[in-house]
Amino acid sequence: MDTLTLVSVMLFVTQATVFNILLRRAYQRTAPNPGSYDSVTTELAKIREALNRIENRLSTLDDATNAPERVAVEEDFNQTFYRVLELLRTYGPSSSSELSAKLNRSREHVSRILKNLYVRGLVTRTGKPFKYRVTDKGLSFLENGAGSGNP
Repeated sequence: MDTLTLVSVMLFVTQATVFNILLRRAYQRTAPNPGSYDSVTTELAKIREALNRIENRLSTLDDATNAPERVAVEEDFNQTFYRVLELLRTYGPSSSSELSAKLNRSREHVSRILKNLYVRGLVTRTGKPFKYRVTDKGLSFLENGAGSGNP
């Protein structure tokens, strides 16, 4: 073999060896800690759950807009629903803030109830902020169906 070829081969082998050693050191420094996989997996599971909740809410809203007779929120028709209808019948058109003060409930809670009643056709809403009124269907429900269960 020619001397120049021998030197070239030795330089190539040395270079490959040094590169291999440096690559292993770099990998050892940046290799993930096996325990970190658990935290990443946990975070991904939390994100997946949050996305599922959002998807369920969006599908509920979509169902409510496509089929107004269906319930748009997950609450059962309970005593607070009756109380809201009674207050609207007694005091007339009211906003969610006014009703929440009378019911001693949060405005958000009362707004969800009012939305549910609106979707069921038991109340109407007008203006901004919304003023809610009991419909004939709501009055009929209060007079005839309040003891018989869901509308």
